Amino acid sequence: MILRLRDIGQKGDRGMSERRNGVVFIYEEKPQQCDFCSKIEELRPYGPNGECICFDCAMKDEATTEKMMGKKLFGDE
Repeated sequence: MILRLRDIGQKGDRGMSERRNGVVFIYEEKPQQCDFCSKIEELRPYGPNGECICFDCAMKDEATTEKMMGKKLFGDE
């Protein structure tokens, strides 16, 4: 199960996502510059080599994005 939550208050040491009891929590991030297209957007580290990319760039290669998402969120190989 994956839940997306709005970031409320201070993040502290929490990363952009975390797992608790088999549930993945994905938190909203502040906009940054995409490593591929340079747009200022919310990014995720799902580029082919772990680059931080925006949603539009992620959707250009959905298979790689899905693979990197699985690796980051669930430890898939």
